[in-house]
Amino acid sequence: MSGEKTNIPRDIPGYNVFIVVTTPYLTTGNPQKYLQFGWTQAQLQAWQAFLTDWNKLYPSYLDKKGSRTTDIKNDLLDVIKNHVAYDKTNKLIMKVKATNGLNSLDCSTFHIQQSLAVPVAGTNVVAKSKILDKITVTIEAVYPRLIPAVGGFVKIKAYTEKAQSGRAHKLKDFDLLEYAVAVFYSTATGLPLTADDPRLTKDHSTRASFVLATAAHISNLTAIAAGAATPTKIAVLFFRWAKSKHPNLDGPWNGPFSTPLL
Repeated sequence: MSGEKTNIPRDIPGYNVFIVVTTPYLTTGNPQKYLQFGWTQAQLQAWQAFLTDWNKLYPSYLDKKGSRTTDIKNDLLDVIKNHVAYDKTNKLIMKVKATNGLNSLDCSTFHIQQSLAVPVAGTNVVAKSKILDKITVTIEAVYPRLIPAVGGFVKIKAYTEKAQSGRAHKLKDFDLLEYAVAVFYSTATGLPLTADDPRLTKDHSTRASFVLATAAHISNLTAIAAGAATPTKIAVLFFRWAKSKHPNLDGPWNGPFSTPLL
């Protein structure tokens, strides 16, 4: 994906990974990456707004048998089209390519050729492919299936985004499925949009298929007025592939995903 036309993926799964990975990356570093790339704060905020718009639609798209509709798909494709047009007008990825001192992670994050990265001499030289997993950052996101069960339990089956079905499985060379979770009433506003929201609790599973008990994650439920009907509870979750021995190489968070609780 090194060509100018494919820096921003045009397909829904590819764009999802791209926008989820690039947006938080822009505010890392000192000075922050968007400043290193010569972007303005307004351009950063515009990029972040594409992620916000995307996150409102993508959970519905994942529900193949329920909320996924042609309208949802078309709305997601419109987000991609608008993002591509904004980038073309403002030449943001071109600015990334023109930045002095790019590193390998800058290039892989924005789908630009590694030849633009400044070589790092004398460190982390890898000669054998069997240890490449120790230094490679994945951009592969988790594709989860959430199945509510009576008693506030949720059966979670995780897949790679490329597979999306079949037998639940972890991404190759990753030994953990990390998740962030909280329970809210369905009437709540301002639900978490990122995994770093302080209302979420983070934990992990060594299995790609497991049952989550949500009773321990209800601290965000608000008091219900006397006589009022109790709204449906929903679990809000984010997921990523993780490495127990190399947490600096954990994959990108994907979400939010939500499911009603029984």
